[in-house]
Amino acid sequence: MFKFKHFTIHDQNSAMKVGTDGVLLGAWLTLPPKETTLLDIGCGSGILSLIMSQRSGGNLFIDAIDIDEGAIKDSKKNFGLSNWNSTLNPILGNFVSYSNNCNKLYDTIVSNPPFFTEDTHSPDLKRASARNTSSLNFETLFQGVAKITNPDAIFAMIFPADNYSFVAQTALLNGFYLRRLTWVVTIEGTEPKRVLTEWGRVQTHYTINTLVIADSNGNYTSQYKELTKDFYL
Repeated sequence: MFKFKHFTIHDQNSAMKVGTDGVLLGAWLTLPPKETTLLDIGCGSGILSLIMSQRSGGNLFIDAIDIDEGAIKDSKKNFGLSNWNSTLNPILGNFVSYSNNCNKLYDTIVSNPPFFTEDTHSPDLKRASARNTSSLNFETLFQGVAKITNPDAIFAMIFPADNYSFVAQTALLNGFYLRRLTWVVTIEGTEPKRVLTEWGRVQTHYTINTLVIADSNGNYTSQYKELTKDFYL
């Protein structure tokens, strides 16, 4: 169990546990307009959806989908214990099937997607599936998002920095253009480990910057603390 300032996360049934990436993406992405629709792909225990609910004051209608039954069990519990249960809708299902049959268009889509493009040698098969892009690769992800978004929608996700060139090419081939990018450096002076991105369907000016989580002594930077201050105790 992980306690945040305004909600609690139980993740004992989820293949993927609570981590920094979900908090970073939720705190960083552009806050959608009130009373619009948001889809959280690969929601896990629901941390991204809960962060966005907190940031919007409960003024977003959020669908949260995951293929893992344990994750949906956890997200249902976490949503039910929160102040925003009436606007949160957990969905057990495969995103490809969902995007092919969805009868609505989203204004914002967020995802902390599977990371590894190679086989994951993990003794935990559920965790391996959740983290391996064989279950949902970047091309399939962009193709599905294209089917269920409004023309002015934003698609935001976090992924390993080493994958950026491939993801950017895949985005372009599927009609998505970069709007905003932040390189995430874990320790000051090292290479970026993650990249936060926002993509849109219309080509426009984009911004690029860097977020450093900790200095060379391992202390959290003021930049990171400012970004996450509304969530961590």
